[in-house]
Amino acid sequence: MKRILIASDLSERSQRALQRAVSLAKQFGSELSVLHVVDDDQPHALIGGESRATEAALRDHLDRSGGSDLATVPIISVVAGDPFRAIADEANRLEADLIVMGSHRKRLLGDIFTGTTIERVMRLGGRPVLMVNREDDAPYSNVLAAVDLSEAAAHALQAAQGLGLLDPDRDAAVHGFVPLGEGMMYYAGVERERVDEHVAVSASQARTAITRFLRDNGFGKLSNLLLIEKGTPFEAIGAGIHQLQPDLLVIGTRGYGGLKRVLLGSVADEVLRQVECDILAVPPDTAGDPAGAS
Repeated sequence: MKRILIASDLSERSQRALQRAVSLAKQFGSELSVLHVVDDDQPHALIGGESRATEAALRDHLDRSGGSDLATVPIISVVAGDPFRAIADEANRLEADLIVMGSHRKRLLGDIFTGTTIERVMRLGGRPVLMVNREDDAPYSNVLAAVDLSEAAAHALQAAQGLGLLDPDRDAAVHGFVPLGEGMMYYAGVERERVDEHVAVSASQARTAITRFLRDNGFGKLSNLLLIEKGTPFEAIGAGIHQLQPDLLVIGTRGYGGLKRVLLGSVADEVLRQVECDILAVPPDTAGDPAGAS
């Protein structure tokens, strides 16, 4: 991980994210850049004054987060514009390996129709985004990866390992399955024992498929701690988090856009809004499967 971009709005959420970004920069010897975007829909004189005050505040936040101890002096930038585009553009300009942001501020209907800032940054920039929810900035040691059988899931695993945030020898994976026909069996009055047998067979088949998928993509060791949970992907992720209490969740994102995304949503959308551990969200590989993911 050579370059990290932390996007800060000077909130308490962003302070936690800054602490994590500084910690990662120290851990991996990465170059750290700090970005704040001011609203450009105001008089130019006000923008200039706000930018100078913001830069001073960012330096203070950085010092309090231990940024002065980094081997390479962090770069602080304050720009005017649309935050989604500005963050993505800066990440592309820097060729950042990772964008770090504070946890999502829930806005109900606003989220449904515009998505979170993090989601929009990923769609514009196509780079992994770490959403920081926790105050702890110790190195991640308990990581859970959400997996299905998609190219995007494999890409998310590869990206997380490449960033040094996933260790297959130590970390775990979770997969959700829904037994086909289970509801009809109950409706038809099939004995509970037979239904349970059907669910057990479905779980075994799911485990076999995911184990093969992990092995074929070079992550066979993740199957040593593989959770197979009955339910939707989000329900399975919730069950995995409840069992393992990870400090980081790795998940791939879908490439949906526009009305299709509003109607269908995605597992990653729900995770970003509700999961309380830190989340590494990896957008799809444009050279691989741009439409599929968790």
